[in-house]
Amino acid sequence: MGDRVFCKGHNLLQFNGPQESWADWLQQILAFGDFETIILFGSERPAHIVARDIAANANVDVISLEEGYIRPGFVTVETGGNNASSPLAGQVAETWKRNSEPPRNGEVYGSFRKAIFYGALYYILRNLTTFGKRRGMFHRQTPLLQEAFYWARNLSRRVIGGERNFAKVQQLLEHTDKRYYLVPLQVSSDANLTRFASGWNSKRLISESIKSFATHAPPGTRLVFKIHPMDRGHNKLNPMINNVANACGVASRVDIIDTGSLGLLTRHSAGMITVNSTSGLSAIFHGVPLMVLGKAIYAHEKLAMITADFDAFWTSTHVASPELRQNYIQWIKQEALKPGDFYSHIGMTVAAQSVFEKLQEVSSPEALIADTVIPMKAAS
Repeated sequence: MGDRVFCKGHNLLQFNGPQESWADWLQQILAFGDFETIILFGSERPAHIVARDIAANANVDVISLEEGYIRPGFVTVETGGNNASSPLAGQVAETWKRNSEPPRNGEVYGSFRKAIFYGALYYILRNLTTFGKRRGMFHRQTPLLQEAFYWARNLSRRVIGGERNFAKVQQLLEHTDKRYYLVPLQVSSDANLTRFASGWNSKRLISESIKSFATHAPPGTRLVFKIHPMDRGHNKLNPMINNVANACGVASRVDIIDTGSLGLLTRHSAGMITVNSTSGLSAIFHGVPLMVLGKAIYAHEKLAMITADFDAFWTSTHVASPELRQNYIQWIKQEALKPGDFYSHIGMTVAAQSVFEKLQEVSSPEALIADTVIPMKAAS
């Protein structure tokens, strides 16, 4: 029902079955219809994985959309998939054909409140009107009341902890500039984390990073865990962080922050550790050492440390040259991002035009840009 409420137009094909019937239904539709492209929001949820496999066998193109790798003002529009499934994953541009007009900074559409409203409406309708086996198509299975509680807690933590978080951030910037390491935690249900983490999760990341920090990080440095704003109410990791820090004797040097500008924190940090969060692009942009543990679009030895060597990371100075970093960010913007927004009226209009332009590129192979890239060694 959530999908139906937001659908526009009359030529709709509606799938009403359980998850185990999805593949057969889609296969039949593609076999008997005259389809050239499937557009997905995301690429790694169970329904997306099935759709991508069937489309490949049916010689149908796939375009995957996502929240922009770089925000605000951009949406991700790629052929095939996003993140680790992106055609750009594990590569850096050696030579590339820059558009005559370089990608600009994104517009600010101010859609945050609308995103909350639409998201709440979608999930309320979806959960209250979907029954039986059809609920198997949900990518998140949390009961509605429990989900409502988590989001209420998210808001309360944002309000109650706002002043405390501001004070922590201010203290870090004033007293430990370039002497703290940032660990942005990801949403536990994020498909990018669950599918491409290479065996890592938030709990393992917390445990391994604190243990290594306690014995190998330079004296006077700090370790800062940044809770994802979408996971602030769901998060149960704070007690674990405190317990591990206490057990390792570094409780006074470990901070937990659940609000604040990630870009600001990154710019003043001594380095960042992540599984595969798009926050890694911020580290590349600001020129701070980066260690990535899982598979990510930016996982390349020229851009980051791609081995889980925590002990060596604390004194690492591995940062790509300013020219390479700037070229890489501009390349990602040009090849994977399009102007627009998924929630504000103006932003949606711009995004729709952007997707239409991508459809034209896909249907006209001669319009595609051939780049010379350096693949990651492990993938070559």
